[in-house]
Parts: sequence; C-alpha cells; structure tokens
Amino acid sequence: MYIARHTFGAAHSALLIAVLFAQVSAAQAAAAHDPAVFGGTEEPREGDGGPAREATAAERADRVAPNWSESTLSGDWGGARQRLYDAGIELELLYTADYLRNNSGGLKRGGGYMGHVDVILQLDGERLLGWQGGSAYLQLISNSGKRVNLNYVGSLMGVDNIEAPVNRSGIFRAWLQQSFLDDKASLRLGLYPIDSEFYVTNSSGVFLHPSFGMAAEAGDFGTLAGPSIYPTSSWGARLRVDPDPAWYAMLAVTRALPSDRAATAGPNISWQQGIGSMVIGEVGLRPIELGVFGETAPATTVGDAADDFQSTSKLALGAWRFAPQFPELVAVDAAGDAQTTTHWGAYVLGEQTLYRVPGSKRNLTGFIRYGITDGKTNNIDYSVSAGIAWQGVFAGREDDVFGIAATRAHVGPQGRELLTADLGSALSSTAETVVEISYQAQLARGVIVQPVVQRIFNPGLSLPDSTVAGARLQLAF
Repeated sequence: MYIARHTFGAAHSALLIAVLFAQVSAAQAAAAHDPAVFGGTEEPREGDGGPAREATAAERADRVAPNWSESTLSGDWGGARQRLYDAGIELELLYTADYLRNNSGGLKRGGGYMGHVDVILQLDGERLLGWQGGSAYLQLISNSGKRVNLNYVGSLMGVDNIEAPVNRSGIFRAWLQQSFLDDKASLRLGLYPIDSEFYVTNSSGVFLHPSFGMAAEAGDFGTLAGPSIYPTSSWGARLRVDPDPAWYAMLAVTRALPSDRAATAGPNISWQQGIGSMVIGEVGLRPIELGVFGETAPATTVGDAADDFQSTSKLALGAWRFAPQFPELVAVDAAGDAQTTTHWGAYVLGEQTLYRVPGSKRNLTGFIRYGITDGKTNNIDYSVSAGIAWQGVFAGREDDVFGIAATRAHVGPQGRELLTADLGSALSSTAETVVEISYQAQLARGVIVQPVVQRIFNPGLSLPDSTVAGARLQLAF
C-alpha cells in the first residue's frame, strides 16, 4: 500500500537487549494466543518525522534557559517565561507552513499548502513538585491543508514530513519519566512515538522528505499493524541507559497501530484500539568519545574555550519486531489461507561531523542509514539513505544550513506482486529513489525559510519521474 505517508560495555548492552528482545517478544506471542542522541544540544523543532522532537535526558540536564529574545518572535513575555522556567515549566509554540508543487511526472501537476502546529509543555518534576528525577512532556499537534503526495505525486515514501492522511488535532505525545542511577538511566511511560528517539540522525532532520526521519522500511505498515510514529502515536514504555558518554542503550515496547486505521486514526489511539505490540531496541556509540578519529581529526575537538560547539558523532545498531505474527502479503498455504510470519526489521546508522571551521559553528556533517525488513509482510524490504548538512556555508550566516541527501526504498517480491495486481499492469522498477536539495535560512529571530527541490525517480514504481519544488516557513513563538 502507499505510504504517504516518516568497547565491552557496549557489547554487553547489545547482548542484554538481544536477550530482552527475545524474551519480551516470546511473552507477547504467548499473550496473543491467550485473547532516544547523540549530537549537540538541540532545541525541539520540526524535522524528524513531522512533529517537534524533545531533547534527550542528557541534553535537558546540560541545558541552560533558552534565550527566547533571540530564538522566538514573542520573546521572554516580560520575564514571565524565565519565571516559569525557573519554576520547572517550559512552554513552546511552533508553526510550520509548507507549499510544495509537483511540476512534472507523478500522478498529475499541482500543489498546495500544508500546515502544522505544535504546542509543547515540558515540566521539570524536581523544580515544580520536588519530584526528584521526574519530568513530564505534553505535545498537542494540529494539521491543515492539502495532501500533495496523495493527490499529485503518488510516491511510496511520501514527499513531506508534515503531510498526514487526514487533518487532525489533539494530543500526540504525553509521557511521564523517572530518571535514576544519577541520571544514567530513565524509564518513560505514556503516549510514545518511537521516532522521537529511535532510528534518529540529527543531521538528517533538516530535510523535508519523511524518510530522513523514520526510514521508509520501518515506517511502512505491515499487513496487520504498524509502528507508533507521526502522525499517530500509541501507548508504550521506554527504558534508556547512558552509563558512559561513549555509549547508550534503549529498549521500548509500544502498542501497534492497526493497518486498517492508518489513514483515518487521530493523533493517537486508545489501548483498546491498538492491535498487538512492537518491541524495539537500539545500542549506540559516540566514536569521538572513544578516540576513534585520533587527536588530529577536525571533529574531535568537542569545544573551544570561546564556544560550546559539540561535534555530532554517532554509530547505532537497532532491531524491532511485532507480535503476533502477520499474514504475508500474497503467499498462501495448501488450503489457500494466507501464510503467517513474524514482521521484523533491523537497521544501522551513523553520522559524524566531518569538518569544522575553527572557532565557529560552521561545520559539515554527514549521515548514512540502512535498514531491512522481513520483506513478506510489508512492501518495502530495505532502504538506504545518505547525505550531508553544511551549517554556515557562508561566513556571517552561521545558523543557515545547506543540505543534499538521497534515499532509496526497494520493494520485495511479494510487495511487487501485490502492487502489480493493484495496478493491473507491470511495474517499471523495483525501487523508488529520491534526491533532495534544500537551504534553511534564518531570516530573523524565530523565523526560518527553507526552499527545497526533490527529484523522485519511479514514484510508486510505475509513475513518471517527478520534480517537486516549494518552500517551508517555520515560526517559533
């Protein structure tokens, strides 16, 4: 179906997650038969899969109060924002407006506006209530406008990370978190989209295409259910450990979203409306902390005395699976019933600051990601993406970011057979490829404009190559 849709310690952790992964999945299967980032400190923003991303526990611990006078249109509200922050309350309002137009190929020429609003409330439990190690997060979202991919392009992977199947407003993210072991571990419970922490590369967040947030193969819904990702979340729990600056490990279990409700569900689903569950684990390293690049590599300087620049450095391995088993796309047994199998996937990703202009924030960062699935219960059996983000291409414009990236999603044999049957004619390719070029310019405090061009090769595996162009406006209040 179309997706519009987004050292020893480390080795020991990988083994632990593998064991937990097997145990939890086995328990889920039995029940069915019985009835997180490394990188610089980053403010929540649009980018990864549509909605704003919250800072990690480590980022929040290291953060000082934001400079609202420099980063927002409404400023410090006469000191009220600082007083709220000191009391443990932080409130943000973000607005994103995209206009994209399909200028050739795809389904037909045409375009439209898409809008997205984030209202975010973050609570520090210790400052607010004396709850040591506690925190809370609430995010409301609201979508508006057209569906450019659905109506004009017909891409398997989508074209814009704020496009949703239907316009919707409501609670998207709501969780409570308890940190422990001197903030080296945390447990999070509530409405939890996995693309807020898992399978994340910060340097790909500048791009509009959904597959640079949650990768195409992991976001591709299976025959029975799909993951808790933008634009619809579900209930779950996440455990994260950061025992050392050089590595981390995460494990999460969430309620799965029914595939037959993917195009109609609101910003979240109730526990009763979910179907089965998903378990996902990730182990990551920060190579720069391990001295992998040596003292002479430009990216090994975490900061100069004159600034707080931190290099991006991350290498991660993850895996996920659903329970119960899913029907295969087209394969049947001798009785003509659909064969069933486990819907699973795995991925590896890396990103690294490759060069930095000394004494400035101007830097070049690259990323690469590769993921696979079982290829029998969903269309896309693997995807790969890579790109660069160049912050401060021009002297005097250190906050601007130029990016160029490419992503490719391959459809497996059963997926191609199903698409061919739906289309009624032969496919022209086995994979869809997208190249995106964008330039994110900060025009004023709290105002960002980002022109973008995408070239989509073989959209939907059967349509003419498409050229999509437009711009994004981001406002922070």
